[in-house]
Amino acid sequence: MIEFKDVSKRYPTGQIALYNVNLTIQRGEMAFITGHSGAGKSTLLKLIALLERPNHGKVMIDGFNLEQLKRHKIPAFRRGIGVIFQDHHLLSDRTVFDNIALPLMISGMQLYDIKRRIHAALDKVNLLGKENEFPMMLSAGEKQRVGIARAVVNKPSIILADEPTGNLDPALAHDIMHTFKQFNDLGATVIVASHDQLLIESMKKRIIVLQKVQGA
Repeated sequence: MIEFKDVSKRYPTGQIALYNVNLTIQRGEMAFITGHSGAGKSTLLKLIALLERPNHGKVMIDGFNLEQLKRHKIPAFRRGIGVIFQDHHLLSDRTVFDNIALPLMISGMQLYDIKRRIHAALDKVNLLGKENEFPMMLSAGEKQRVGIARAVVNKPSIILADEPTGNLDPALAHDIMHTFKQFNDLGATVIVASHDQLLIESMKKRIIVLQKVQGA
C-alpha cells in the first residue's frame, strides 16, 4: 500500500509542486494521476521512487516511512520499482538487449538469467526478435515498449509511468495502456500520470485529479 500523509513539496526555485496531499493507493491497484500541467503529477511519482524527497509529510509504502530509508539502501529499494518516462532514455549505441539488460547487469545477475529475463520481458511487450536491433531502427511505439521492458525486467511490485503515451498516436497509446493493464493483472501496482483524459477514462480504473496550487 502506498500512502501520502500531508505531503508537500516545494522546489528551491520556490515552485510548490504538491501541497498537503493525502492519498492511499492499495497494493495491486491500477490508478491514473491527472491534472493540468504543473499540478504535480511527475513530482508525485518521483516521491514514490525516491527521486525526490518531500519538504513536509510522509510517503509510506506498506507502512514504512521512506524518509527513514538509509541512503545505501535506496538502490535496492528502487529495484522493486519500475519507472517509465515519456522520453524513454534509451542508449542509442546499445542494442535493445543491452538497454534492457542494464539494470540486471548492475545488480550482478548472471548472463544466463539475464537472457531468460529479457526474453520474458520482450515477450510481454510483443517485441520478441527485436533484441539485436538499435533504438534508431525502432518506431516510437517500439521504443516506448523497450522502455517498459527495461522497467519491468526486474519484476517490480510497483510500476510508475510518467506520461508514457504523450508522443504516440491514439492507437499506439491505447496499446501501451493495455500493456500496463496486463502487468496490473499479474499483480503489480500500476500508477500512470497522464493528461489524456479520454484515454484514461476508457481504461475504467481509478482516476486521481491533482489541482495546481494557486500562486505556485
